[in-house]
Amino acid sequence: MKKAQIAIALVSLYLITFQAAPFIGIPEGIIYSMFFLSPFLVIGMVYVVLKYGEPSKYTFDERFYDDLDYERNGKEELDMPE
Repeated sequence: MKKAQIAIALVSLYLITFQAAPFIGIPEGIIYSMFFLSPFLVIGMVYVVLKYGEPSKYTFDERFYDDLDYERNGKEELDMPE
């Protein structure tokens, strides 16, 4: 999981820097380069998370969200207007 955490931190820092680039005076050419490089970094981060991340110990039927301690009872219904 250490590799995934490092990848998430580095790509997040890169994207925050990209968002702040116009306000801190980075030239437009570099901003455009950062823009074209960002999808590859995000795809690489997703690959690292999927390859080295830890799978959930719960199934979808047990918990809808892994970060919420809510046990599904199987009787949830969608509230859809008729």
